[in-house]
Amino acid sequence: MAEASVPVRSAPKTPADSRVTLAHIMSEHDTNLYGTIHGGVVMKLIDDAAAAEARRHADGPAVTVSVDRMSFPAPVRAGDLLRLHAELEKAGRTSMTAVVRVTAERWNASGPLTDVATARLTFVAVDAEGRPRPVPPLESASPAAA
Repeated sequence: MAEASVPVRSAPKTPADSRVTLAHIMSEHDTNLYGTIHGGVVMKLIDDAAAAEARRHADGPAVTVSVDRMSFPAPVRAGDLLRLHAELEKAGRTSMTAVVRVTAERWNASGPLTDVATARLTFVAVDAEGRPRPVPPLESASPAAA
């Protein structure tokens, strides 16, 4: 009888190893009755960025299991160039927590980027059968003091 193989965690990774930045120009197609972009459209982009980051860290598929926090401090408008920055905050045995920061470059104004959303999401790495599988540990980006 063959023994079942036990998944093994791979070598530790730093947050920089899986960091993701996505950019997307928002269009009139995504506006609501107030003339701003639907929050759900921004939420999908946030999930896309965080999922790409989780997949990089896990070296394979990972699924969203929770949106732990999401805030929208400023509206998004048609024409805005959104930048979504996703980075791993922590990794457990099979789960990962990603933080996403969203900024907007306003098409009709010069000046600093506007913070338009932040979110924290949890993902679980899955195998081909959809079962949780181990992920690499997360090590600090800076060397630990001895």
